[in-house]
Amino acid sequence: MDAKLLGKIDKLIEEYEPQLVEDTITFVNINSEQGEPKPNAPFGIGPRKMLDKVIELGRQKGFYTTDYNVGVISLAFKNSQPDLGIWLHGDVVPAGPGWEFEPYNATIYKGCIIGRGATDNKGQLSCVFNTFKIFKELGIELKYNPAIYVGSNEETGCLDIEGVPGNPDAKGFINVCIPPRLSLVPDSSYPIGYGARGMTSLYIKSKTPFSFSLTAGLDENPGLATAKINGKVDFDVLKDCKIEYGKNTVVTSFTPPRHTSSPDPNGNMITNICQALLSSEVLTDNERTVLELFKLCSVNVHGENFNVDVKSEIMSTTTVYAKTIRNVDGFPELELRVRYPIEITYEQILEKISKIAQSFGCTVRGDYPHKPYINDVDNEVVKALTKVANDVTGRDDKPYINGTTYAQHLPNAYIYGMEGCDKPKEFKEGHGSAHGLDESVSIERLKRSMRIYARALLTLNEINW
Repeated sequence: MDAKLLGKIDKLIEEYEPQLVEDTITFVNINSEQGEPKPNAPFGIGPRKMLDKVIELGRQKGFYTTDYNVGVISLAFKNSQPDLGIWLHGDVVPAGPGWEFEPYNATIYKGCIIGRGATDNKGQLSCVFNTFKIFKELGIELKYNPAIYVGSNEETGCLDIEGVPGNPDAKGFINVCIPPRLSLVPDSSYPIGYGARGMTSLYIKSKTPFSFSLTAGLDENPGLATAKINGKVDFDVLKDCKIEYGKNTVVTSFTPPRHTSSPDPNGNMITNICQALLSSEVLTDNERTVLELFKLCSVNVHGENFNVDVKSEIMSTTTVYAKTIRNVDGFPELELRVRYPIEITYEQILEKISKIAQSFGCTVRGDYPHKPYINDVDNEVVKALTKVANDVTGRDDKPYINGTTYAQHLPNAYIYGMEGCDKPKEFKEGHGSAHGLDESVSIERLKRSMRIYARALLTLNEINW
């Protein structure tokens, strides 16, 4: 690799820092939480605004832009089919309350940019976009055609890639487009990920209605659980809960939102509110039985009690995360997010959990399972990109299996970076991380990733793939 060229690139990366920050803030300040489907906006107006902004900025810098009309756009170096796709997503998980900073009015604080999506995945988008701009400024010619792809449904199912049955605006990228020969997804860590566990949501619903309202983890407040009961109710246990008396008794519990890949074995707001309700005298036998199951789901983070806690030689063990409770016409329904290794199937998980749930008076349905996958770890691309990442980070890390990203839905796709968080040290638990409160991205980490991606682009120009 040309050392003189790398020196020019690294110098420009430092000079581009203000633009890197500006673009990240521009993206973060767009509230791109998923919304109601609209024409040409199958995942809501917010994600559509992100796509439109990226197309606008890409055109200003002379890239070839394409809107695939499925919730995915691309910016390419050349006016031809892209060979390399770098896949980002513009959608974000709901912010909810509890932030000390503004989620959609980004702040620079102690070397970090704070705001929803800063590290998942808008800082990464800004990083790759500015790396592309540097290549264009230096007139670097590549023998292949790289492109940035930006989607709008990574956080809630990757349906922009797979498609939504019955929605003509969401046919799914892989169903109507030719994917690149090679794809990289900067939505985890270095050096490179070559496989991932499967993931699905199971919805556990009471067969009988409740006499009170129970919700948890709703979009407007992902960390809050609320129970509203007629009349005055006494509780023996109110750990980490608040109670308000009025016409109704209202019990609430709040825990900081977490990424669903890392559930807390001590439980969350669902655990707390179930404990409180179970300590009262107001419940019917059926309600008590269902709440026992919901509580079990919230602390059984590897699925031991459901017989799905599969140990794996190559992947992480199963994890289950009690994410939401919704009131569906008086019937409470809990969403259980399950990530699972290749040694167990979605069908086995559904069968095992359904059998247990039925004994507690509940039904179970599954939704959009994403199967586990493993790519070739011994090919030239993996070896070369691992070396690039380790040379810049100064580590000796090995390729890994982890994460659930666009890579799961694209052919010949690998996770590549970016480790952007590196939150301020004084941030308290639950703040600063992806999907958490006060989500942050380190500016230095983004510049480091620009160096890695610049070297990766040049390396791919020198090897056969």
